[in-house]
Formats: sequence, C-alpha cells, structure tokens
Amino acid sequence: MHSQSRVVVPLAALVIGVALAPPPPAYGGKSDLDVFAGTGTAGSTGDAGPASAASLNHPGGVAVAADGTVYLSDGGNRRVRAVAPDGTISTVAGTGRAGTPGTAVPDGTAGTDVDLGVPQSLAVGPDNALFVADPGLSRVFRLTPDGRMSVFAGTGVPGPIGDGGPATRASFGQLGGLAVAPDGTVYIGDVGNHRVRAVAPDGSINTVAGNGNAQLTAAGGAATTIPVPSPSSLAVDAEGVVWIADGLVVHRLRAGQLGTVTLPDQADGARWGLSEAASWPPPEPPVNNIAAISAVGNEIYLLDQSARTLLRLGADRILDTAAALDPAGSPVVGPIAVGATGVGYLVDNAGHRVYSFRPAPPGQEDPETGPSVPWWPFVAVAGILVVLGGWLVSRRRAR
Repeated sequence: MHSQSRVVVPLAALVIGVALAPPPPAYGGKSDLDVFAGTGTAGSTGDAGPASAASLNHPGGVAVAADGTVYLSDGGNRRVRAVAPDGTISTVAGTGRAGTPGTAVPDGTAGTDVDLGVPQSLAVGPDNALFVADPGLSRVFRLTPDGRMSVFAGTGVPGPIGDGGPATRASFGQLGGLAVAPDGTVYIGDVGNHRVRAVAPDGSINTVAGNGNAQLTAAGGAATTIPVPSPSSLAVDAEGVVWIADGLVVHRLRAGQLGTVTLPDQADGARWGLSEAASWPPPEPPVNNIAAISAVGNEIYLLDQSARTLLRLGADRILDTAAALDPAGSPVVGPIAVGATGVGYLVDNAGHRVYSFRPAPPGQEDPETGPSVPWWPFVAVAGILVVLGGWLVSRRRAR
C-alpha cells in the first residue's frame, strides 16, 4: 500500500505541474491561406451568395473598408465587387461591358451602370468612398457608400499631364498604385509617367515624387528630383507618410523628401533603415523583391514575392516576418490589404482567387525558430511537488 502511494503521488505531482504550465503563445502567421473569394476557375457567377463559391476573372485589387467590407476589382469581368462582413458577394460597379476611353460619366451615375475597362488598384477613403484605378480607361473613379459613381481623375485619353489643375482634366500614363491619406488626399501611381501624383481635397493634382525618368539614380533627396520608375503599389500610414513599392524596392515620402528603405547591419537584431544617398545603389542594401504594400496605422506590410513572406516595418525600426504564406508555392505579386482587425487579403490574379490570412502579432516569432515557453519553471514546479509528495508519504509511513 505504501509503495503504491509513493508511485501515485509523484505521478500526480507531474500531472499538476504540466497542468500549471501556461499554453504556448498563439501564432497566426504560419497558418495556411484560406480561400476568401473565388472558385479558382475564371467566371463571373456567384453574386448574392458566398464569396468563396463565386467565380472571379483575374482579380487585380483589394481594399478593406472600416465596416469590414472587402472590395475586389474583378478585372477580367470589368466589375468591382464587394464582400460584406457576412461573406456574401455582390457587384457594386461595372456592367461587364467594355468602356470606351473618354466617355462621359455624369456625377451620381449608379456604379452598376458604368462601363469599366480593367479596374485594378483600389483604396478606401476616410469618408468610406471607394477609389478605383482603371488603367484600361486611364481614369480613377470614385464610388460613394450609397453606390454612386463619378470620374475622380483623368480625361481618359493621352495628353498633357495637367499638373496644377483639376484632376479630371489631367492625363495619365499607365495607372499603378492607389492610396488615400487620413486628410483625404488621394495618391496615384502614374507608372507610365514614372511619378507619384496627389489629388488634394480641393480636386487639384500635382506630382509629389518622381522626375519622369525610368531609371533609379539616387536613393533619396527632394522627392520630385528623384526617379520613381514604377510606383505599382502605394500605402499611406496614420501620420500621412506615403510608402511606395517601386520596381521591387520601397521608398518613403515624407515632407517632400524621398528615402529608400534599407537593411543595415543586423548584428543588433532585425531592423530597417532609411537611405537618402545621392547615388544608387545606397551604401546599405535596399529591401528588395517587394511586389505590394499595405498600411494599418503606422505598421507597414510588404509582400516579398520571391520568399512568399509578409514583412512588417514597425515602430522603433523593427523589421519582422508577419506571415509566411506558403513556402512551397510559386512567387506571388499581390496586391495585398491588411484591415484594421488584423486580417490580411492576398490577390492571386492568375488563380482567380483572393485569400485571407492573419498576420502574427507584432513581436511574435516563428514557432520553428523563435523563442519558446521556458521549460525550467515547469520542471522546478513539478520537482517541488514530487518532493512534497514524497515527504507526505514518509510522514504517513512513520505513523
């Protein structure tokens, strides 16, 4: 009987010690991508049903509204579609017919009555209006929350750039990235003219970065004197700072100055830097292979297309990996959007799908390589309980 007690008590102590151990930290960045919208086969079906059962045709843009609505540009179908928070999908702009460049669109026209070209980049403004860059029609459209559409920028036909005047009388080359600042300024990547242009709240347009040259010659300086060859993806943080994915490198535009995000010596941990060197390449290697960019508050997310990872530029120059999308897959080019709830969305243009994922919280490491829960406190607790159990058994035997 006493021998059995000696076995039971230590085993019970070990069980208690394990039970007292806190669970390992949750990590969202390594979870598989979830299908958010699209069946994987090109098509135009599914409105009023679940987004995951709807067919898309070469989606090219994604944006998240404050209420959780996710907007998708369904480029091959010449439509913009919205996925409500309950997961149902509907068309909010585009008839499905090809638009004609330069065609008038009276203000207030229902979005579903407007012929679009190839809608691509999307952005949501502080008033919840949706902005749609349509390279096929060389225009940016604005869609109000109640579904009314108007031309926001662009004549629809090639011509003089039009800086300094109304955005509706300006012309663009090939439209690229799109982002809206907290004050309502809309930033437009004009890839064809190698510039970033800004439409102020009063409707006037000007170049804010890029000098029209197609080859990088400097890492930074006065923004309108530095080449910005291919501003294909844009983001604006909570302070109004503009971030530009440009030919696979990343620029920061603040107070009229342009800098290039770099990876300095990592001896003191993963940090990012900023170079304003007057030559190219900068003394420290630039962050590279970035295909798309998104901002939530003051956190900047970068899609590394070759490594299939989502990087995060955080406060105090911290650089970490927010998600590894699928190491075994082929390169992805996005675009991406991360909403205020922390859920991210990745567009797979060739696969006719949009995926959702949840980035790891800031500072959370990959469980395969990062810090784990310390083991020694639990062993110590278990050992103490074992000793205590043995002492109790000894006292019982002595009686």
